[in-house]
Amino acid sequence: RSCDMMELRRRYQNLYIPSDFFDAQFTWVDAFPMSRPFQLGNYCNFYVMHREVDPIDKNAAVLDPPDADHLYSAKVMLMASPSMEDLYHKSCALAEDPQELRDGFQHPARLVKFLVGMKGKDEAMAIGGHWSPSLDGPDPEKDPSVLIKTAIRCCKALTGIDLSVCTQWYRFAEIRYHRPEETHKGRTVPAHVETVVLFFPDVWHCLPTRSEWETLSRGYKQQLVEKLQEEKDDGEAKEISTPTHWSKLDPKTMKVNDLRKELESRTLSSKGLKSQLIARLTKQLKVEEQKEEQKELEKSEKEEEEEEDRKSEDDKEEEERKRQEELERQRRERRYILPDEPAIIVHPNWAAKSGKFDCSIMSLSVLLDYRLEDNKEHSFEVSLFAELFNEMLQRDFGVRIYKALISLPEREDKKDKKSKKDERKEKKEEKDDETDDPKPKRRKSGDDKDKKEEKDEKKREDKRKDDSKDEEETEDDNNQEEYDPMEAEDAEDEDEDRDEEEMNKREDKREGNKHCKEKASKDKKDKTQMVTVNRDLLMAFVYFDQSHCGYLLEKDMEEILYTLGLHLSRAQVKKLLNKVVLRESCFYRRLTDTSKDEENQEESEELQEDMLGGNRLLLPSPAVKQESRAVEENVGLIVYNGAMVDVGSLLQKLEKSERVRAEIEQKLQLLEEKTDEDEKTILQLENSNKSLSAELKEVKKDLGQLQENLKTSDDKKLQFEGQLNKTIKNLATVMDEIQSVLKQDIVKNEDKDQKSKENGANV
Repeated sequence: RSCDMMELRRRYQNLYIPSDFFDAQFTWVDAFPMSRPFQLGNYCNFYVMHREVDPIDKNAAVLDPPDADHLYSAKVMLMASPSMEDLYHKSCALAEDPQELRDGFQHPARLVKFLVGMKGKDEAMAIGGHWSPSLDGPDPEKDPSVLIKTAIRCCKALTGIDLSVCTQWYRFAEIRYHRPEETHKGRTVPAHVETVVLFFPDVWHCLPTRSEWETLSRGYKQQLVEKLQEEKDDGEAKEISTPTHWSKLDPKTMKVNDLRKELESRTLSSKGLKSQLIARLTKQLKVEEQKEEQKELEKSEKEEEEEEDRKSEDDKEEEERKRQEELERQRRERRYILPDEPAIIVHPNWAAKSGKFDCSIMSLSVLLDYRLEDNKEHSFEVSLFAELFNEMLQRDFGVRIYKALISLPEREDKKDKKSKKDERKEKKEEKDDETDDPKPKRRKSGDDKDKKEEKDEKKREDKRKDDSKDEEETEDDNNQEEYDPMEAEDAEDEDEDRDEEEMNKREDKREGNKHCKEKASKDKKDKTQMVTVNRDLLMAFVYFDQSHCGYLLEKDMEEILYTLGLHLSRAQVKKLLNKVVLRESCFYRRLTDTSKDEENQEESEELQEDMLGGNRLLLPSPAVKQESRAVEENVGLIVYNGAMVDVGSLLQKLEKSERVRAEIEQKLQLLEEKTDEDEKTILQLENSNKSLSAELKEVKKDLGQLQENLKTSDDKKLQFEGQLNKTIKNLATVMDEIQSVLKQDIVKNEDKDQKSKENGANV
């Protein structure tokens, strides 16, 4: 918990240690004990705005007040992390995940990120500042809330983030520097000890809700519209101030204000009486006229061609300028548009740290990748925090592995294996007797047997070493899910059997190999879809498996257990590792993955606290531990307004209400999406309704026209019928007259014929 310069140098060899540093207290051990570890998976993200974008709410926090006291400094490390489900899928390569997702998984240290300040390009620094007695309160040593107020004020001044919403403030580390006597801002500061407290608040409670995020998004868009309008007005004003052509001006008839504007546009003095202004402008206009006439005289055909080329070039330049302006406009619009998912808005204070301050989001792995060249005090604090946070995660994940090893059943002893092997031998002998092929028994003296056992033992050890080497070489190339630990264990047992059965005939050995191959092929055929049932344990193993090879070596597992601070003996560690170590390796997928058929059969066993404490309870001074436990139990109760308030239950209720709020927000978002879809559907229906009603009007119009046409055609039909009837009547009368005329002609002809006959007879 306490660390001086030599201890720091021993633990972190690549870490630059400032010359003024003399002590560090690692208070995260008390903030996150083994019984109450830090929980990953609280979703939080940051969005750093461009320096052009102004904050919607004005930031009135003061970074360096006049009474800033350098005895204490408070700094914060703000964490950004994906949700627990995303952490599992992105870092653990779950057995049920698709192949593409498993191939692209990352180490958890790359997914856990922190918001840090940047002084220049490469100098990372924790966000915070010095204590102010007037603004934060007196005596930070006795009152822990004083430095929290300092952290809130300085964080607000540097980033615009309001941390007053945070409910839990963990003191992660305290760093002490011995400052020599110095002169600061014209006053002499005596030698003193400066204590820098690194806080780790629950910043995820500052994450805006969905409705607040939409309000922020609208506010920034409105700010962009206002700025573009201001720039447009400024541009128009500039265009107005351009000088007018000399031919369009008559200074004698112009007013004083117009004269001054024209003179200012030509960068001439606008002071004096009206007569002086007229004379000055007239002289300038004559100069412009002479220049223009001279240019026209000097122009030739060649110059005209060049002028045309110049114009075409000017047009190209104008097009390029317009294109660049459009790109710049789009770039500016992107600066004001917020992402879809809510995040904590960061507005870096560009005036802080001599105008070199900026903010950046860095992953834990990047913060751990420091060098001795990073020789700045603020970089040392960030690197030390990264090391401590990494150690905390390693301890928590190591405890998780330790719990899993304790809950596993014991592996079969060698005696049980020998008894099984003896049974196999007896069965084989009985088989040989049945086939009437007696084998000559080899009887040897005790010394010969001991020699033979020693040789067999050496052979087995050599074979195990070769197998472990082959396993290490091939494991990186093969996919993790292709490895079946049950097959490997069977193969190991069969190797031992074959070593002991070397005294028997080769035919038995061949039969054993054949049986082994048949069994292995049968197991491969019977392979089913695997499912990750213990995701927490898988993440613990993945955190230590830096090379993603799917196993941890026995020596690495020993180091993990030894560094937990449980004071375990070598025999205890060996006993635990014998449960899972196979060929000097622990293939952890065997502990975390199972087939879908066996998924529901697994039951979690509750472990006793005495077992989880290791040998720490066996150490002296148990009374002190009991007192500390009692103190920890009563810490949750505080007196507020005359009543005892249980802070723990309040925090549980707060977490519950946060979960409910998140669920309600999610449901609200789904309802909004559904409402948007319904509005689109209604709009489509309204449009279709409008189009149908327009078509109906047209059809009605056509129908009315058709009815009118029908009516007119009926009238015409009646007219035609009446005309036809008249015509028929007229024709009938005409026919009657024709008939009567024809009859008269016939009678006349008959009379003539009769007279002619009579005359002929008379003749």
